[in-house]
Formats: sequence, C-alpha cells, structure tokens
Amino acid sequence: MFILDAINAFTNWLWGIPMLIWIVGGGLYLSIRLGFLQFTKLGFILKNTIGKSFGKKEKKEGFSSFQALTGALASTLGAGNIIGTAMAIAFGGPGGVFWLWVSGLFCCCVKYAEVTMSMKYRRLDPDGNWEGGPQIYLTEGTGWKWISPLYAVICIVCLFLAASAQIGSGVDNLETLGAPRLASTIILTVLAAVVVIGGMKSLLTVTEKLVPFMAIIYMIGALIVIVLNAGAIPGAIGAIFASAFTGHAAVGGFVGSTFALAVRWGVARGCYSNDSGTGVTTIVHAVAEVNHPIQQSMWGVFEVFFDTIVVCTMTCLVVLTTGVWQLDVAPAVMTATGFTQTIGPIGGIIVTIAVVLFTFTTACAQIEFTVAQFAKLINDKTSTKNTCRWIMIALIFVGGIVGIGALIAYVDFFAGLYTLVNLLGVYWCTNQIVALTKEYFDDPQKWETTMWKPWADMKARFGKK
Repeated sequence: MFILDAINAFTNWLWGIPMLIWIVGGGLYLSIRLGFLQFTKLGFILKNTIGKSFGKKEKKEGFSSFQALTGALASTLGAGNIIGTAMAIAFGGPGGVFWLWVSGLFCCCVKYAEVTMSMKYRRLDPDGNWEGGPQIYLTEGTGWKWISPLYAVICIVCLFLAASAQIGSGVDNLETLGAPRLASTIILTVLAAVVVIGGMKSLLTVTEKLVPFMAIIYMIGALIVIVLNAGAIPGAIGAIFASAFTGHAAVGGFVGSTFALAVRWGVARGCYSNDSGTGVTTIVHAVAEVNHPIQQSMWGVFEVFFDTIVVCTMTCLVVLTTGVWQLDVAPAVMTATGFTQTIGPIGGIIVTIAVVLFTFTTACAQIEFTVAQFAKLINDKTSTKNTCRWIMIALIFVGGIVGIGALIAYVDFFAGLYTLVNLLGVYWCTNQIVALTKEYFDDPQKWETTMWKPWADMKARFGKK
C-alpha cells in the first residue's frame, strides 16, 4: 500500500499546479505564437472540418479526415466525459469545471500542435499506408534519439492500464443494471477482439458509424435533463466561477474542496478527457488523406472543442443542476444518478449505454495506439503487432474483472509521465508548427488541389498516385 500511497501523492502533486503550468501554460504559449487561432479562426476551422463532412463527399483512396477524427474521438470520448468529469466536481467542487474549461480552451492549441507534428513527419509503411505519431515525430522533429523510445515505453505501460480501466468502467456501469460482471467482461472482451484484430482499417470502419451515434444519444439525454432542471442553471454557473479560485465549503454529502483540488481535478479530467498533450490520438490523425498537414490539425482543434467544451460541459451541468454532487453518491455513478433522478429509469439506461459504448471504443482505439508504440519499439513486423493485440485483449479482460477504481491512480501516474515527455518534444518544435501554419493560412485555397511537396515526393517514390 506504501507504493500506491506514494503514487497517489506524486500524481496529485503533478496534476495540480505543475501540470497546469506545463499543459495550460504551454497551451497559452502556443496560442500566442499561433495568434490564438482557436478563437480567431474558429469559424474557418468549423467550416472546413465538420462543415465539410456534411457537404459533397469526394471519393479518395485511404481514410478521410472524418474517419480519422472518429478514430481519435473513439479514444477521447470515453469514461472521462461521463465519469471523469463527475470526478472533477466530486473531488474539486464546482470550481473544477472552470479549470476543465480553461484546460480545454488552451488544449485546443496543444492538440493542434501535436497533430501538426504527426502529419509533418508521417511516412508510408511497406503496404503504402500512412503511419505517424509520437513514436516517429518526437525523434524526427527534435533530433533526440532517446525521446521516442522513452515515450514509447511509458505510453505502452499507461495504455495497457488505460484500456483495461475503460473496460472496467463499462462493466462497472453494466453491473448497476444487474448484469453479471464476468459475463459482461467476456462479451466486451470478445467484441473488442473482433474489432482490433483487423487493425486500423477495422477500427475506423467501426468508429465511423458508432462514434456519431453514441455521442448523439448521450447529448440528447443530457439536454433533456438540463432543460428539465433549467431553473438551477444560474446557480450552477455561479458556483463554478465563485469556487474556481477559492474552493468550495462542505455541503450535503460533499466534503469540501480547496483551490488546489479544484485545479488538480479540473485540469487532470479535462486533459484526460480530450487526450491533449499525450500524443496518442495523433496516431490515428496521421492516416488521413489530406493535402497539407494543417488541414488535419484543424480537426484536432474541433476534437478538443467538441469533447471538452461541449460534451464535458453537458455532463457538468447534469451533475450540478440535479444537485447529485451534494448527495452521498459515488462519482462513478453520479451522472447516471442525475439522469435517473430527472427522467426515471430510462435515464440510467441511457447513461449506461453511453458509458459502455464510449469505454468500448476508447479501449479499442487505445489497443491500436499501443500496437503502434510496441511495433516501433521492437520492430515493425505484423506478427509483433498481432502479439501485442492479444496481450492487450487479455489485459482488458482483467480490467473488466477488477473495475476502474483499482486502476485509475496508475493510469493518471503514467499519463502524467508520457505527457511530460511528449510535450517537451512538441514545445521544442514550436517554430516548425508556426511555419507550417503560416504556409497554409497564407493561401488555404491552394491546398485544396495541391499536395504538400514532401508527401507528393514520398508517394512518387512509393509508386502511388
């Protein structure tokens, strides 16, 4: 228990002021260097990302930007949006929501920057498919040979635990409906195996259909709960800002919080929810068929905005307007309790379905991210990737049995470590990110028909059109 206590103590310290400075402060620095594009170019970004996905579909070989986004959202839309966000309030008070927002707004530029690096240094694998991520761009971008292997080792350990924790969270929620834990674990594990054995292509085929569906179902349910408790919205918003810098006194079943706790839980849950700074989702962004790196980087901004500012905020308002944060309710079922309390048993079912779908797709995506790191660290052979997938499938079965509570402290610990490593490399390459941003925005229309020269040259050498 001493080791766990030490890990908890270090993790609580790291995800407080140090990580606030490292991620949010770094995001502020990037925002300044990039002209606060998450605000000044938000309209352009939305128009040229999600706006285009509803327009005329052009047939392209490879994966579309939208497919890559759904693969990334499969990882970011997970237990963090429903359970983790509730934890930010349960342990940090309403003020934790303010710091979740702050981290989200500046994490937009962090995600933009790391996607840019992944796209710049991506390459064609032996089968002619794009691959990229921290396992490539950290060393290529900085010239430091040690940084990508170090990142890969920490990332593998973290994702081993994180994927297991996601399945554990899904099983936890199914258990509240009376589903047997062992049966639920077996079913989710088998389904995950079916998805991931097919590799990235199989993952993106599933997520393209499942992610929009699960997001819409959850958001509709949350909107109904918020509207039915609309009278409590002004008080909830007031509490968020009133306790952001002071903490919140004990009330009802809530034990009280300090400023430090509000920051720790708000920043940690915000970053954990949208995966900004970790670099892992850039692996799936890198497969998109676009003409310029920044065209996919803009999807990174949308990803964080949708995940944190939209979905997490809806969860926060459910928890605050229903008052469940003041009751003696475990954080893991706080959101479900708010739904059930407002719209009856169907509310609990909606949340359970959402959590199971969110955590399932997140676990599948994290398995593929682990495979990418593992293959780069050991070798790039198909047999190595398949071995890693089967090991991960075995581990998520264990996670389903033990639940998220037994794993979350370790996940936060290792996530903090690989976020430190990844962002060290990304911040070092800021000038490269700024240069690519200027190149694209000087003439965005040009890149609708012209492919970025390094990619065109790679495709020509490979014999692809």
